[in-house]
Amino acid sequence: MNKMMPLILIATVMTAGAADPVRKLVCTGRVEAVDGEVEVSAQMSGTLVSVKVKEGDWVRSGTVLAEVDARREKAAHDLALAKLARVKAGVGKEEIAAAEATRDAISAELVLADLEFQRSLKLHESSRGAISEDLLDQRKQCAETTRKRLVSATKQFEALKRGPLPEDIAQAEAEVAAARTAYELREIHASSDGSILLLNKHPGDFVSLNFPSPVLRMANTRKLRLRIEVNEQEVYRLKAGMAGDFTTYGESKSNGKLQVVMLLPAFAPRRLSEPDSTARMDRRTLQALCEILDGSAQVYAGQRIMATFALKE
Repeated sequence: MNKMMPLILIATVMTAGAADPVRKLVCTGRVEAVDGEVEVSAQMSGTLVSVKVKEGDWVRSGTVLAEVDARREKAAHDLALAKLARVKAGVGKEEIAAAEATRDAISAELVLADLEFQRSLKLHESSRGAISEDLLDQRKQCAETTRKRLVSATKQFEALKRGPLPEDIAQAEAEVAAARTAYELREIHASSDGSILLLNKHPGDFVSLNFPSPVLRMANTRKLRLRIEVNEQEVYRLKAGMAGDFTTYGESKSNGKLQVVMLLPAFAPRRLSEPDSTARMDRRTLQALCEILDGSAQVYAGQRIMATFALKE
């Protein structure tokens, strides 16, 4: 066919016994999934350890399609779980007993330090020169330091006896959640129901977030529609709600009925039957989306069709 031939063909057909001629509007188009085709990629870099589907499989939303090697993320998750368990468990009886013994020992030291300071103070006041000012200050400082050590040891004992703080548990749980999320990214899930159309990657292939490449392509091939192109000068002939017939390439008779649902509000160069970016600008078309009325029609996503609409004038 000459590439300069217009997309829309208008044919006049006289029906038997009809007074008015019946003209036909013929458009090219294709079958496509209502929700479009989806290219599924990995969410983390690594080597694919498994691809659980094959081309042609029908999968449900949420199905695991493939898995990336994530041994490092698993180790981080296990470590976070161990830390959480340790925080929740708190300390053992031995640690609490040791902290209590330390507190009691410092308390005893404080009693002796206070006694020494009080004796030195009395001796200094009763007998001038018996104890120097420096020695008196040293014993006073020793008592004060011991008292502070006792306060610290007492608080530590009480903290160990009380158990972990809610804030510590919350932080450990947050670390577990973050590690789990990172580990779960290894699985590549189906975001919707659909058929696997093409596998681009296989076990052993490397996938990268820096240079993303889809692992597979899928589409819901059980929900199909028709996309047709209407020549600019014939757009006024096609209206939403119009019904017609469509025929797939290679068939000699109609495959089923269709109905125009929507005319997309933007012109563009011809694409469906001639995907050429250098197409002439005067061959502009408007695309229309059509519903397949005959549910028994056997069509496939990507298949080319010819749509025919009867026009009475």
